[in-house]
Amino acid sequence: MIAAEQQLLALLRERCYREGKVTLSSGEKSDCYFDAKTLFLSSTGASLIGEVLYQRTKGMDIQAIGGLEIGAVPLTTAAVYAYQSNGRTMEGFFVRNEAKKHGTMKIIEGNLWPGSKVVIVDDVATKGGSIMRAIEAVRRAECQPVLIIVLVDRREGAAEVFA
Repeated sequence: MIAAEQQLLALLRERCYREGKVTLSSGEKSDCYFDAKTLFLSSTGASLIGEVLYQRTKGMDIQAIGGLEIGAVPLTTAAVYAYQSNGRTMEGFFVRNEAKKHGTMKIIEGNLWPGSKVVIVDDVATKGGSIMRAIEAVRRAECQPVLIIVLVDRREGAAEVFA
């Protein structure tokens, strides 16, 4: 684990973990919650997220990084900024929950081209449904997901879905 990952993990524990009854996006109830927004909406958190995503993907043959709105948007922004800070370019994208009803009516925002190899990112994975919606949209756009990275895996079935 690189230093940035260790710092990110410490911040996740300090800023994001909360105990108490909550309803997750999957609809299930839980006794704990990870509010990653408190992390990626801070300068330190965004910087660390970008650095970790860059370090995890810099050697890969990929053309874009992104995922489902809203959790993936700040992660994607941090990642593409980290690429630029390291002298490299990278495209970002996000998948809408539903296609726009006006303008371009797109479901995927960003400069994503057919044939692109992409990394899917998200803040928290529980059952994997949100991430699978992003993967399905990317595949419909004729792109190939090659890696999934989440900040927190709640270990409630997402990894098995992705396998």
